[in-house]
Amino acid sequence: MKILVDTNVILDILLEREDFYKESHVALEKAIVNGDRLYFSSASVTDVYYVVKKKTGSREIAIDAIKKMMEFLIITEVNEDSIIEALCSKINDYEDAVVDAIASRIKVDFILTRNVSDFKHSRNNVVSPIEFFE
Repeated sequence: MKILVDTNVILDILLEREDFYKESHVALEKAIVNGDRLYFSSASVTDVYYVVKKKTGSREIAIDAIKKMMEFLIITEVNEDSIIEALCSKINDYEDAVVDAIASRIKVDFILTRNVSDFKHSRNNVVSPIEFFE
């Protein structure tokens, strides 16, 4: 399967967010064991770096987090078509609209996100970590 992983799932794992870590970790672990291809938006990489550095106060930890991500995620580019498509999307949050546009372009089976409701106007299948590992 091809899965586009949303930023919040990665941050849940990297920052071990108490309420969300277990579900996100189990979902990604299952996908890796299944041999699924996991994709991540290149635009989201900078978000991960910023949030991890802000939460930990450490540039080195943020860099290590990006390196860990790249061990199991395929970074996919945000191109001009994705930007234009996201601008026309009915999805309210522009970052989510970009994720949706990328998912359509690379033809994923679904987007894995903790915020399924944010993608109610998505043209792609969207599942939460809990839905995925159940």
